[in-house]
Amino acid sequence: MTKHKTSPDAGTAVAIATSQAALDAEGKVRTKVQLLPFGDPIYGRDGRGPYRLADAAHAQAVIDTTLAVQNGTELFIDYDHQSVLAVPKGGTARAAGWIKALTVEADGIHGQVEWTAAAHQALQAGEYRYISPHFRFAQKDGRITRLVNAGLTNSPNLDLAAIASADMDTDEADDDEGDTKSMKAIASALGLADDASEEEVLAAIKDMMEKSTAQSAQLAAIDTTLGEVRVAVGLAADADGAAIAAALAEKTAAIDPAQFVPRASYDALAKTVREGAEAAAIAAVDQAVADGKVPPVQRDWALDLAKKDLASFHSFLDAAVPFAAGDMLNTKTDADKSKLTAEESAIASQLGLTEDQFLKARDEGKN
Repeated sequence: MTKHKTSPDAGTAVAIATSQAALDAEGKVRTKVQLLPFGDPIYGRDGRGPYRLADAAHAQAVIDTTLAVQNGTELFIDYDHQSVLAVPKGGTARAAGWIKALTVEADGIHGQVEWTAAAHQALQAGEYRYISPHFRFAQKDGRITRLVNAGLTNSPNLDLAAIASADMDTDEADDDEGDTKSMKAIASALGLADDASEEEVLAAIKDMMEKSTAQSAQLAAIDTTLGEVRVAVGLAADADGAAIAAALAEKTAAIDPAQFVPRASYDALAKTVREGAEAAAIAAVDQAVADGKVPPVQRDWALDLAKKDLASFHSFLDAAVPFAAGDMLNTKTDADKSKLTAEESAIASQLGLTEDQFLKARDEGKN
């Protein structure tokens, strides 16, 4: 093993292997494995550490940074960390599996793994038992910053939920330099200064992830709307934007202006008609009162009828007998006030009122 060199503040690479067996209680190969445990601190049997994965928020930050560095490529699992030990010396590192997703669980960070056929057979046969993640951490405080990859191993270093590999042969100076370059590249990609702190980088990544989530929600809403439009115009579910636009144009061209009008125009016309009908009703009633065909006390009733059915009101006026309301009411003696004149009886009959109803309405009008 080469001598480990350190720098005061850059991250180093370490491998941790879990003591969790590769097979579950039923003897089946696990497809969800623990990659990093929570711990503050975490030490390996060889004395390396302390490393820290403080809590769920810290774990999510590690996942976010890892995904940002991967930039769409999947983390892989090799055999015995050959990507670190053999590849730099000209060797190869076959993939044992691919990590499809990273999640924060109650005991740390887990990975959803898709094993290769060869790795699945080796695990089932007991040729390998443990997972050993390769990660970066801050030299100044041991805070884990991101995952690099993982390897199948048979040399766990801790008898805990997560344990360190005993045979990691890396030059920390090289790791420090690579980690610093990686952080600068991430900062640059996020629009930050090269010397941005880890906290600033993580905050920018979190903001980017939140905006991405919001944009995904907006795109989902747009896709739902487009789906409804496709159904409305009779298109297939996979019709593209050009097909939708063409179908809408065809539908629009097929509209007959003689049968349909814009809603705004319809509403304006309806309002004009309503206002005109009301004005006509008011004018007809006022004229009927002036002509002596409707007593003033009956104006509200007449106006209600005229607004609802102006034709019926005009039919009523055609049969009504005009009277001089002032003369008729003022020439009666006190003895005659309790009775209707012939003219009043005719009006009451036309209005559908009894004698008492007409007398009451007449007397209230005079008061």
